[in-house]
Order: sequence, then C-alpha cells, then structure tokens
Amino acid sequence: MKKIEHPYKEYEQTQLWELIDKAIDDLIQNQDIELTTRKEYVVGYLCKNIKIGVERGGKPLRG
Repeated sequence: MKKIEHPYKEYEQTQLWELIDKAIDDLIQNQDIELTTRKEYVVGYLCKNIKIGVERGGKPLRG
C-alpha cells in the first residue's frame, strides 16, 4: 500500500514535529480532542505556522 504524501514533509524529522505529535497523542488519549483530519496535516500545519510566527518575531499570520 502506497503511503499518502502530505505538504509538510520538511517538518517531519524536526523536534517541533515530535513535540506537537506527542502533545496531540496525549490530547487524543485523554479524550480532550478527536481528530477528523489526518494527523500529519494537523501536526504539519502547526509546525509551519509556529516556524513562520517565530521568524516574524512572534507576530500571528493573520490579524
């Protein structure tokens, strides 16, 4: 079976990915959240936005 790709591959081997992935696992296990989107997309989106936010000096992407 072919693994489905996602647009966040560049973040997969980072510490940030590992931290967010673990945090989401904890939230799911505690039944605090239920994901309806593939986890790779959620983790990748958060990694991307945190990275951009840090590069912008902590300024949000929107607003």
